[in-house]
Amino acid sequence: MISVQWSRAWRAAVVLVVGMMALAAVQAAPDPVPIETFFKPAKLRLPRLSPSGRWLALLTSMPDRRVGLMMLDLEGKQDSRFIEASTTADVAWFSWVSDDWLIFSIDDPDNRDDKPRTRGLMTVRRDGSESRMLVQREYVFSDPIATRKILGPNHVFIGYGAPGTNEIVVGEIKWDTGGEFSHIVPLVLNVATSAVRSLLKDAPKASGWMLDGQGRARAALGTDGPDAFVLWSDGPDKPWRQISKAPRFEQPFDLAYIDDQGLMVRTWDAQGHTELRRFDLAKGQPAAESLLATPGFDGPIQPVDRRDSDAVDGVRLEVDGMTTVWFNPTMKRIQAEVDASLPGRLNMLSCRPCDDPRLVLVSSFSDRSAGDHLIYRPQQKKWQLIGASRPDVDEKRMSRLSFHRTKARDGLELPVWVTQPPEPTDKPRAAVVLVHGGPNSRGTYWEWEADAQFLASRGYVVIEPEFRGSRGYGVSHFRAGWKQWGLAMQDDISDALKFAVGQGWVDPKRVCIMGFSYGGYATLMGLVKDPDQYRCGIAGMAVSDPRNMFSMHWSDISDSARQYSLPTLMGDPKKDAAQFIATSPVEQVARIKAPLLLQHGFKDQRVPVENGERMREALQKNGKQVEWLLYPDEGHGFHRTENRIDFWRRAESFLSKHLKADQP
Repeated sequence: MISVQWSRAWRAAVVLVVGMMALAAVQAAPDPVPIETFFKPAKLRLPRLSPSGRWLALLTSMPDRRVGLMMLDLEGKQDSRFIEASTTADVAWFSWVSDDWLIFSIDDPDNRDDKPRTRGLMTVRRDGSESRMLVQREYVFSDPIATRKILGPNHVFIGYGAPGTNEIVVGEIKWDTGGEFSHIVPLVLNVATSAVRSLLKDAPKASGWMLDGQGRARAALGTDGPDAFVLWSDGPDKPWRQISKAPRFEQPFDLAYIDDQGLMVRTWDAQGHTELRRFDLAKGQPAAESLLATPGFDGPIQPVDRRDSDAVDGVRLEVDGMTTVWFNPTMKRIQAEVDASLPGRLNMLSCRPCDDPRLVLVSSFSDRSAGDHLIYRPQQKKWQLIGASRPDVDEKRMSRLSFHRTKARDGLELPVWVTQPPEPTDKPRAAVVLVHGGPNSRGTYWEWEADAQFLASRGYVVIEPEFRGSRGYGVSHFRAGWKQWGLAMQDDISDALKFAVGQGWVDPKRVCIMGFSYGGYATLMGLVKDPDQYRCGIAGMAVSDPRNMFSMHWSDISDSARQYSLPTLMGDPKKDAAQFIATSPVEQVARIKAPLLLQHGFKDQRVPVENGERMREALQKNGKQVEWLLYPDEGHGFHRTENRIDFWRRAESFLSKHLKADQP
């Protein structure tokens, strides 16, 4: 069994250069890193090799142009080519279908109308000579003849079709008579001709599909009331059979991938940490032998770069950061060569083909580096720099991110991330407790992250607790957060702060709390539950009353989630009514002492703006200090760069006013 331990010994191999101290003492400190450096879009994104490995495509923007596709011939025989989706829209995502065809989705951040739209799906030839829409973005009630070769916006990309074809698999989303999501029907779509056909003769009703390397649907996921199920088919025209059914959040395994021997699944050890096992289809259960494990962590397992084959060369895993376990000995050797050349970084490799690659794409990053993309030719031991994701980010001026494990007050192991300002000091600093959203998601990885880096650049220690209920640290850690909004989950946040204070990093009299979505709720509840602990709070898109999650039917939370998922995760608003009142910031607003900055998007459908408006009114009615920041053209998150920068500039001013951080 391969055991992927939490270990970053190479991270400690950092050379500290100390010199010219007398000169440095008299030199003026540099100006703060501009806020735009952190929050403007990355210059280079999503570099991807074509199936043959000859071509490289990436997302970038040219002067006075939109974000588009840059095509590079890695053999150097043809000039590079830039392909723009339109003069008003950006390419948001793309993937190669073959060496000749790509698919992509688009985004138009400057559009201010209120029409509901998706990102759609388009296709383009590599040379830009031909392009067409495959999935439209808006519901158009017009002559069906004019749009008969364009699928409606209720279609989503699932995966790739049969090897050697220009086919992909898309899913048609179906709704029931009440307008609730019902299931997804898989279809085969030829991107070169727009021809559509059914993937399966008799497709079961499922909400998710897993394809094998031949583009065939072999596994399906779905829900049945309070339960979740998994179906399996042994091959084309083979019957579907149920191989698992269990209450939601209590499934005995998750699907990992399908290889040439069958189904691989993710299971968990006694503490709920990830293991990889083969599924024994004859016995209908995971095999006894664990093939690899990630002690201390729990995350998805994804095959690396599989195209046109059922063979799996390696898998991506999530520990403290992303890592790769290669099954292919050639790629295992090349990974070692790359890591030796780029020490102190995480180096993600892509290969075409992987058995004997002429070149590999290397995406290399760290906690202080936003990422560089390179081509490595292992036979010649030669490197070629493609570019940096964020060229303006100076690694020397960025901050270190460290991972810790401490104990919560009830003894539960509590993971905590801490970002320290780049300038060393022996004195405790002002701090910001940055609470992640979800809440049932993972907050942070060992990588460059704009929010924490920006706050650290302004002199604050940034504390990011992975409170109980967070994913990524074991099923038991996740389940410990059930029905603990405002209770033990909130205590974990305070205990993470107590840990940082105990290390001598933080001045306990100069701390603010901040977060978005659930993190916004935790900010409000932190000011309620521990009113003397924080000097201020910044709550973005915050749930101000957990009961709203059940009652606001104009949000995008489904009836099924309200009926089956939320009662498990949050509690029953009727049976647990007293608890909901006690953990509702809008009901407990009189206990808040610290000044508060509230931010919301008017178009937010996940946490509707009424949450923010009710909280603001309650604060004002009780004579509390509150600043209200509403973005009329934003939803649940920042879609527009100018709004994101504006918010962080206001947050910077608010924190400076109330914390008075030591300036570099």
